[in-house]
Amino acid sequence: MVRVLAINGSPNKRNTYALLEVIVEEVKRLGCDAKVLNLADFNINPCKGCDACLKGDCAQRDDVFKVVEEMQKADAIIIGVPTYFGNVPGIVKNLMDRSRMCRMSGFKLKNKVFAPVITSGLRHGGGEFTAMSLIVYALGQGMIVVSATDNPFTMGAFPIGVLQGDSGWRGVKRDEIALNTARALAKRVVEVARATQTLRSQ
Repeated sequence: MVRVLAINGSPNKRNTYALLEVIVEEVKRLGCDAKVLNLADFNINPCKGCDACLKGDCAQRDDVFKVVEEMQKADAIIIGVPTYFGNVPGIVKNLMDRSRMCRMSGFKLKNKVFAPVITSGLRHGGGEFTAMSLIVYALGQGMIVVSATDNPFTMGAFPIGVLQGDSGWRGVKRDEIALNTARALAKRVVEVARATQTLRSQ
């Protein structure tokens, strides 16, 4: 069975978490296993730049190994993040930097299906740049990046939930474009994960 890991890169369980829950619900409806991992529940220190990871390990013994283990078990990884100032929040950047050891020890995340999910306060608040940061990370790990492929006139390539509405602030649960894109992305993630299972069994 395809296993989808949705990582909530927000320090809370509000808007980003809500979008990931929509994806997890859709993945389960499609007959696959899915769960949300809240990154804020783990202690992942910043990278110290010691380069121990060049030998495939990390000198810091904290919770990064627990998170990486969950990532390695998954067929697909979705990282959801809020953008507070034009990029990923610090707890996510810590994971990105510290998981360098996966690349340096034989690309242990290779061929995992990957997709970004973003929430942004402002409509033009850096959501697409933040998504690209995550995509570049995934490509560096050898993952397979996918996007939603339903109606291009009513959905985005990936969900960017926006709190700034046409008539004031709103919760992401009122952003129909983001919600519909999230469901479409879930379908695409499952489709590609099923089609590429043999790549991950090699």
